[in-house]
Amino acid sequence: MTKAADHILEKVRCARLVSVWRALHTYLCLFQWLKAIIRCKKAQAVAKPYSQKKKVRAGIAAEEKLAMLLQMTESDNFGELAEQLQLLDTMVANMQKAILEPFLESLETIERRMKAYVNAVNDGVESISDVRSAAEELTEHPIEGSYNDEDEDDFTTSVKLGDAGDGNLTIKQQQFFDKLRHFFDFQKIAEEKISIIDPQDKIAGIKVKPHSKGIQEKDGTYKKGYRQQDLNGNHIKHLSDLYEAAEVAKPAFKEVMNSLLHGVADLAECDIEIAEMKQRTRASQKAQEEYTYRIPGPREAWLYDILRASVSCKTYKQLTETNKWLKENVHVVDCVNRFAMPQFDGYRDILYHISVPYKEELAFVCEIQVHHKDFKQQFGENSHRPYFRPFFAGPWREPFENLRDLEMLLQVGRIDDSLVEFLLEATDSSQIKLFGRIFFERLEETDRALELFKRVLTMEESSLGKGHVITATTYQYLGLALLEKGDSDGSLLYLSEALAVSQANLGSGHPELATIHSQIGDAFLVKGDYGKALLQQNESLSIREEALGENHLSVAESYLKVAEALRDKGDYRKALAECRTALTIQESILGSRDVELAQTFTSMGIILGKQGEHRKAIDAFGSALSILEEKYGKKHSRVADTLSDIGTIKSKQGYYEEAESLHRKTLSIREAILGKDHPDCATSHSNLGQVFIRKDEPEEAMTVLRLALKLRGRSLGRQHLLTSNSYYDIGVLLLNNGEFENALDQFKECIAIRKTLFGRNHPLVAKAINATGRAKARMGDYKGGLADHEKALSILERVTGSDHPFVADTYQYIGELYSLENEKDKAFESHSRALGLRSDLLGKHHPKTATSCLFIASLLESKGDLPGAKVACRQALGAYLTLHGENHADTALVRLRLGRVLLKQSELNSAEEEIRKAVVAREEILGDNHLLLAEAYSWLGTVLNRKDDFDGAVAQHGKALAIRIAKLGEDHEDVLESQSKLDAAKNSAYEDEVTI
Repeated sequence: MTKAADHILEKVRCARLVSVWRALHTYLCLFQWLKAIIRCKKAQAVAKPYSQKKKVRAGIAAEEKLAMLLQMTESDNFGELAEQLQLLDTMVANMQKAILEPFLESLETIERRMKAYVNAVNDGVESISDVRSAAEELTEHPIEGSYNDEDEDDFTTSVKLGDAGDGNLTIKQQQFFDKLRHFFDFQKIAEEKISIIDPQDKIAGIKVKPHSKGIQEKDGTYKKGYRQQDLNGNHIKHLSDLYEAAEVAKPAFKEVMNSLLHGVADLAECDIEIAEMKQRTRASQKAQEEYTYRIPGPREAWLYDILRASVSCKTYKQLTETNKWLKENVHVVDCVNRFAMPQFDGYRDILYHISVPYKEELAFVCEIQVHHKDFKQQFGENSHRPYFRPFFAGPWREPFENLRDLEMLLQVGRIDDSLVEFLLEATDSSQIKLFGRIFFERLEETDRALELFKRVLTMEESSLGKGHVITATTYQYLGLALLEKGDSDGSLLYLSEALAVSQANLGSGHPELATIHSQIGDAFLVKGDYGKALLQQNESLSIREEALGENHLSVAESYLKVAEALRDKGDYRKALAECRTALTIQESILGSRDVELAQTFTSMGIILGKQGEHRKAIDAFGSALSILEEKYGKKHSRVADTLSDIGTIKSKQGYYEEAESLHRKTLSIREAILGKDHPDCATSHSNLGQVFIRKDEPEEAMTVLRLALKLRGRSLGRQHLLTSNSYYDIGVLLLNNGEFENALDQFKECIAIRKTLFGRNHPLVAKAINATGRAKARMGDYKGGLADHEKALSILERVTGSDHPFVADTYQYIGELYSLENEKDKAFESHSRALGLRSDLLGKHHPKTATSCLFIASLLESKGDLPGAKVACRQALGAYLTLHGENHADTALVRLRLGRVLLKQSELNSAEEEIRKAVVAREEILGDNHLLLAEAYSWLGTVLNRKDDFDGAVAQHGKALAIRIAKLGEDHEDVLESQSKLDAAKNSAYEDEVTI
């Protein structure tokens, strides 16, 4: 191909036939596009319907142009290109016309928009940036006189399986193409409606011109005098200042609109509506998406649509009169006729930004959208518009270019390796970046997105240089994609480069740097370096407070990020305090029911769960669930996530049936939305496995845990954190079942993956090493087990510091090992360290603190210190009563342990009281046929025997014996023990000395 190209270039130079070369090049590209479409076998399925007349015109145009090029090859030797043209000629001849029609229509559409754009420029719009920055966005079907705002969130639509074409599409892809098709349907509707309403393009020809001669300077920067002003006449620094000024300027804006009402003939009051002030969430989002790189800043100073109104005109004449009135009576800062240059979703209106004087010499820029009433009413609701809006925001690319590429993607109809190969050969880096973003942000195609981003980076470094701000955004995308894959080191490399380049271009106090600092903090969190993560999040918080003001939603977001770092660092109290600060900011801006608050409640629930405050955690998750269901309905992925969180807490509370039901409901939602093979479905299976483990149903647990491993391995690959978690979970189940060697194998698999992902010095690696130590100890390899625990302890103290909950866990495991070795003094020392750390870090009423108390109680009891054991048991009981109440498995366990200690002290009445309460709790929680209930019956029988209540003892031992025979068989040692105790009671004889 290279030789042929060189040969042609030489011919062109000699014959001065540059135009011929360009034509050939164009049609060679067309040939490649046709090949890609044929490969995907999708063109016919997604081709739009056309009239017979248009089919004939498409065929004629293609044949004529192809014939012209073939004729050129007869007089000159174009080598391989001539052969390609012959092949193309054959293909076109045999191809159904429906395949060519979309190409012709796409070219016509682009040509029409380009002409409209040229007309708009000639009519007074000075630059592309003027048109772009003025472009506003329609989200909801407008009622008469209403303002078209854009305060719409992302959402999940119903899935139409197979609608997008190939049955191999993932549900994510099917949903994407469903939305994309719907999006372009609205483009077509808009074209049809406007051709009826304005067949001669008279409305598109209305000339609009700002008094300011545009807000952009010739060097691409913006005129600083047109930034919004605060109440002191200074340019806006913070969003809160903008809203304060808007509140004061609002009466003046109402006066302007009232004057307009009376100044234009036949306008009725219902034709004009002054909207509520723009929601702060959307204002903040718009400033970040569209004005982050605008110079001079800050970005919030360029928000012109905080105060906004709509005017609905019935006729062309009314539109022209409205335009004339605004031109003569107000100062028009910026304007654009979006009938000539439509919005990206096809909607059309005329947009004005006007300067409204108020309070002596101050002025506030407000927005007026002037609609044609018939078009507005007939346009309908483009509900998928917010889904695609981020791809049209920002200054880097023209909307028509993105529309062209999205339309091409719709024609192809699938995401596969052929498409990626085709894109990697493209020469437009901005096009490749667009597809990379779509793959990453909408389709969860992280690996393919990485390929594209790497190609973009190579191109941008070559054309723009490593220090360009656009290149910095690509470093950022690469960092985020690698972080999604768990590659924290690779992510940090690119994010650090993005930070350096952005700082050089934007300055150290720019809000975008806060975003990158936060992303670096996320990477350090994955890496397990919680201290550095906290430093980065605090730096992000500091920048945002200075740049945006303390009462800003991005500041609230930073508080939540700080809370996350503190949570993983083990400082739950401070983490919860940061969440409450974020919640206060959000409620002051958004009220108490905005969807933004759901994430804050979720974060609080997670922290409260780690603190052992399970009832408070349920309340927090319940608040999040209520908001999310109100916003999205009951069948949404975020709703499923929250149900899963609640299920996990219910399992910890001992409400296993409720927990199982919630996790099954979560699984059902996720399978419907995401497909059965999605990693989130694997997480639901894993959570069900944890419930089955707690319910002592090992076979059911193993089934779902292995299914989770299979799904994760298939969808995420072996080298992924969630895959390692599955190996860990299966290992824990095998350890509980006494299959120590098999458990050890699973833990080793987990360690190997985590070392590959994070290196040797990571808290999660240490956690898995602790698991191998426990398995070795249970196998009798105390030396090997202790070595593993000490290795884990060394990693944790080096990475997290010595005052972390993971360190306390390790001391507990060392204590357990020493107990197995009968090294009671060493065991007591280790458990005492664990108790001290847990009391300080987690509080006296945390479940793990109570667990440490129980271990110490057992050691004291075995050493004959019964009073000390009783005190430790009562401390654990107080914690569980505070956390769970009476009817909980953990409370019942502690009461039984306390009753046994009291029995040894011959405090028989107190022992009976504690054990009876344990029996009642276990009957309610576990039903009447559980081995733990048999244990409680047996101990109650022993107490009654010691009190000479032999009939009562016979009844209790009889119930214990029946359960154990049914569960264990007649020859089990526990069955034989129950039979012996029953026989003693029947003979009115005391049992053997009590042992524990």
